[in-house]
Amino acid sequence: MPKKYLEAYDDKKFDFSTHQRNDVMFDPFDGKPPLPTSLTSTHSATRESAITKSKDWIDTHMSKWRADTNNFDISWQHFMSTIHESTTHDASKRILWSNWTEDIVRDPNTSPILFEYDSLVSDNISKDATNLEHERILKVLYQYGLVLITGTPSYTDSLPVEAMSEATKKAHAANNNSENTNKSAESAILQLAAIIGYHPLQTLYGSGVWSTSSQSSFYDNVNEDSAAGNNSTSASTADSAYGSTSLPLHTDMTYLSTPPGVQVFLMVQPAELTTSASSSNDNNTITSVPKGQSIYLDGFAAARQLQIENPEAYRILASTQRTYRCIDNDEGWHLEATGPVIDTIPSGKNDYGLVKSIRHNDLDRLPDLPLYPTNESKDFGSFYDDMIKAHNAWDDILRRDSMRLVIDLKPGDCILVANQRCMHGRYAFETSSFPRVVMGCYVGIDELSSKWRRAGLRVV
Repeated sequence: MPKKYLEAYDDKKFDFSTHQRNDVMFDPFDGKPPLPTSLTSTHSATRESAITKSKDWIDTHMSKWRADTNNFDISWQHFMSTIHESTTHDASKRILWSNWTEDIVRDPNTSPILFEYDSLVSDNISKDATNLEHERILKVLYQYGLVLITGTPSYTDSLPVEAMSEATKKAHAANNNSENTNKSAESAILQLAAIIGYHPLQTLYGSGVWSTSSQSSFYDNVNEDSAAGNNSTSASTADSAYGSTSLPLHTDMTYLSTPPGVQVFLMVQPAELTTSASSSNDNNTITSVPKGQSIYLDGFAAARQLQIENPEAYRILASTQRTYRCIDNDEGWHLEATGPVIDTIPSGKNDYGLVKSIRHNDLDRLPDLPLYPTNESKDFGSFYDDMIKAHNAWDDILRRDSMRLVIDLKPGDCILVANQRCMHGRYAFETSSFPRVVMGCYVGIDELSSKWRRAGLRVV
């Protein structure tokens, strides 16, 4: 075994509880990868204060959204023109995105990914209209890998009253006074899963709807609704999502041979701002304190950018099998799987063709092991040097504000993420007496692909 491999496999470099790596460095504020050592002379580890970061963040996200017109897909301008002209557009093309802002994706006049929950499930509109919205959401998820649904029911009996913030209590009271008293977060999530993939995918986090919070899972016990898939029983919590730290951008369940196709994230109760987080500075602007903002990034766009800027790094990450692992001693899980960061479809020209999927999670990634040498004198040093350079080039793209969409999710905001394409992460947040609670489920890639084919979309 190579010495570097054995050194990297030291038990001290893995968390005792979650078994995830603890030697992966990332910004505690926003989860960004660190700058390479070669750049630290001009960018110190503490190069920016919270206020400076806030200004840079705002300036960056004020820039206009653009599509990458150099990819294999249609352009944003063409897509919008076909909508305005009420003509048929080519929905079979995927669109790479970057420079998205929260204002743009929430604006009904500019957002390509925005939906209202009632338009998808309401009994007050015709079945034909609902079916058209179902077809549209599948096409949007296919094209962009990301969907934002507002107005989703977010109240749940699984959240104890003592764990509810005042805002959550008011939302629950309003629901009790409305006509939709039969709508809960659980039923809403199951309805959305049925639209994009028939039913939730059973995983180590449960057989139906799961709940992650900064305190614990609220689905630790079996109850009478479990058979209906309304909750997750015996669900693992051996994951850094159950905490308040920032999370680097990643795709989920890289340790499965076939990771899920979609993640459904429903914000039930955001993190509360503390007194220090809501105070103002001398310039009458809000001091930037992380409050658990969600981060998303188009992995296909990142792969294309890497291919343009650093073809060798792209080749390495598209050809090297990396191993990922998940261990939960309490629930008896030990999962491992391998795959390249950038999985492509061979073009037949001895190079790398269309990107099929992204598999990336540094916290679950095991140390890299080179292929068996053809002779005992093979030098493994170049393998590790090349991997470090390629990974640094990849991290450089993932840390760019222009690639990252940051959203401060509100109760009732539901995000659908194409897990084999888009990455997600979050800012850190300050813990309080009321936990940050996100509920959701997974949908399998086979189920999603089936829905796409039924909608006439090309599945690669």
